[in-house]
Amino acid sequence: MLREYGVYPGLERVEVPFEAGEADVPRYVDCYIQDAERRAEGYPPDMGGGRFAPGDYRYAFQVLLWLLRTKRIARGAKFLEWGSGQGMVAILAQLLGLEATGVELDPRLVLESRELAARFDTLARFVRGTYDPESADPDIDVVTAEGRAAVYVYPWPGEEAFFLRLFEDTADEGTYLLVCLGPEDVRVYRKIPASAP
Repeated sequence: MLREYGVYPGLERVEVPFEAGEADVPRYVDCYIQDAERRAEGYPPDMGGGRFAPGDYRYAFQVLLWLLRTKRIARGAKFLEWGSGQGMVAILAQLLGLEATGVELDPRLVLESRELAARFDTLARFVRGTYDPESADPDIDVVTAEGRAAVYVYPWPGEEAFFLRLFEDTADEGTYLLVCLGPEDVRVYRKIPASAP
């Protein structure tokens, strides 16, 4: 575990070994990812408020697989995708045996996520809402990291600090945060239990 400049005192960085990215991805998972990427090419430019961009779904799958294989999280554990877009990471988490939920503000993307989950025969759940407890809209559900074993987010450049702080403020001790920063770049953090040295 690493401490690094800019990481909040209640979090520690977890190094993902190079080998995690070498894990075999089942062919059907690759097919699902390719299908989702093709669909995304047809989205209107204002999808997700003009801020929709697919992440590195394949590598996210490999990192989740590594977390499971190393017993950092267990099958059946609760997983949350913040700003879930078309919901692919939540769908992949569900395929790996996690109880996955995605939260997304754009109702069109929530519907698309639900369609993809049904298309790929998964039970991933998607809700229209926000991850931000400071949301001014009382009609929008706020879905925080509380009660989750792992949370995934693909922030826009410059938003990383916001999500680290939000995670530290709302996650339970021992919860993992996966932050996608680009192709084959998923940073993993863990909320340090109070009893840790």
